[in-house]
Amino acid sequence: MMRLAFLAALVTISGPVLADPGPMGLPDFSIEKSCSLFAGHPRPLVLCQDTESRYRGEVASSWAQTPVLEREACVKLASQSQRGKYEVLARCLRTAISEAAWKDAVGSIKQSAIERDTRSP
Repeated sequence: MMRLAFLAALVTISGPVLADPGPMGLPDFSIEKSCSLFAGHPRPLVLCQDTESRYRGEVASSWAQTPVLEREACVKLASQSQRGKYEVLARCLRTAISEAAWKDAVGSIKQSAIERDTRSP
C-alpha cells in the first residue's frame, strides 16, 4: 500500500515535468521505459525511477549551461543507452560543462600571458 502511494506521488510529481519538453529542447526520455528492466521487482523499480527522476532534475538545471554541440552529443549518447538515460545524460552534461570551463580558464591564462608579454620591454 505504501509503495503504491509512493509510486502515485512520483507519477504525480514527475508526470507534468516529463510531458513538458522544457527549455531549449530538453529531451523527454520515458523513465518508466528506462526502468522497465525492473518491472517485476518493486524495490529496484522504485529505486531506478527515483534515481532517474533526480538525474532528470539535474539535467534540467544544467541544460542551459551546456554548449549546444555538447548537448546534442550527450543526447545522442543517452539515447543509445538501454536504461539510465537521464543518468548518462546528466553525467555527460556535467563533463561538458567542466570541459568548457577548463577551456575558458586556459584561454584566459593564455590571453593574460600574451598581454603580459606584449607589455614587457
